[in-house]
Amino acid sequence: MNKEYSRRDFLRRNSIAGLGIISAGTLGVSLITTDASANGIETTAEISKISGLNLKKLRQTYMEALLGKFIPNMDSYVVDHELGGFMCSIDILSRKLINTSKRAWFEGRGIWMYSFLYNNIEKKPRYLEIATKSKDFILKLLPKDGTYYISSFSKEGVPVGDVEGDIYGNLFVAEGLAEYSKAVGDKRYFDQAKDIILKAVERYDRPEFTYAYKAENRVAGPRILGHWMILLSLSTQMLRQYPDKEIRALADRCVDAIMNHHLNPEFKLLNEALAHDLSPLTDPVASQFGDIGHGCETLAFVMNYAVLIKDANLFKRASAEFKRHVDVAWDDIYGGHFHVLENVSTNTWTLNKLRWLQEEILIGALILIEHTGDEWALNCFARTEAYVREKYVRPEYAFIIDSGDRKMAKHTSVRAEHYHYPRQLMVSILAIDRILKRGEKPSGIFS
Repeated sequence: MNKEYSRRDFLRRNSIAGLGIISAGTLGVSLITTDASANGIETTAEISKISGLNLKKLRQTYMEALLGKFIPNMDSYVVDHELGGFMCSIDILSRKLINTSKRAWFEGRGIWMYSFLYNNIEKKPRYLEIATKSKDFILKLLPKDGTYYISSFSKEGVPVGDVEGDIYGNLFVAEGLAEYSKAVGDKRYFDQAKDIILKAVERYDRPEFTYAYKAENRVAGPRILGHWMILLSLSTQMLRQYPDKEIRALADRCVDAIMNHHLNPEFKLLNEALAHDLSPLTDPVASQFGDIGHGCETLAFVMNYAVLIKDANLFKRASAEFKRHVDVAWDDIYGGHFHVLENVSTNTWTLNKLRWLQEEILIGALILIEHTGDEWALNCFARTEAYVREKYVRPEYAFIIDSGDRKMAKHTSVRAEHYHYPRQLMVSILAIDRILKRGEKPSGIFS
């Protein structure tokens, strides 16, 4: 069903798919004000309640989705309680495993998810047990020479083929270990995560190293937006635990690459790939390729980092670019956000819809809502949340739908996704708690 989310209709209806948001300014409670430090970040004096489903109700909905359905189904169908790890290839309707293979990507993400769940939502020993078994499973397979994990393993941990994977596997394992370190109170895992990251970056910095991705395989040793994205996310999380100089330097390096090099000055969107020296690619295809999904997620991470280091100028710039990417990616006809802009000059898009992008946009919008009460973010959150609930959440499925065609008439049904979805739920719950604790007012961090 098509929906037009005009501001007038949005405010009049006061509810979209069960979730309505009205900014305080429209109610006459307050006007938009400018921060006294003249940083130009607009802040509302108060964030209004979410009408119909208020903040407390939204929190309850998210908690029920997380602890009432997602976690029990992970326990029943995905977690390997005997050998440790996660078997994510599952028919989400029949609840039958398609295969029992495991990946470094999914092990690292699972370790992080269960550790974060334990650290922030519910301290159940069972969560630590699941994270620990996955940790034990995947660390036995960590390459000793700093190379990347291979692509896949059997249920027992036997390598499937001999194809080396990519940097993401190592980084996700590091992310899991850093969060696990906090859960068990053992800094050795934090230090091991740091070691894995720095070795991965050292390999990434080799100019002769090549990647087997679509736009990136046209040049040796390219710089990839998605890599800076995960490195920045990791660094920010780790810096919240310890003030590490090397990790801080890595985070600043990521921000510089993202904001000062990948951001194309001509079309003002983030290029996915650059040359090794961060110069623009001359290849006519790769230079026009934009992973808008990575762009939205990356800029949300930059905003999050700006909050951590209290950099108002960086927050302002990143939020402006985040809004542009989200608006460009929105499908005015069928709703939802597109993921890949194949060619900027010809405006050629890949028209499928990936759920994780919608969730990363929700997280980014909530960062703006929490710290500034931004009205654009309120509207963005409402329409994106409505789209996710309408298109991806089906009661008959054990897990949320992963992706589909433009209309979401046809969709995938063969994966249990255990990273973006629970992260959006948990991060949102924590943000809602902070907003409620402040009496539903912006943080004022930049005031």
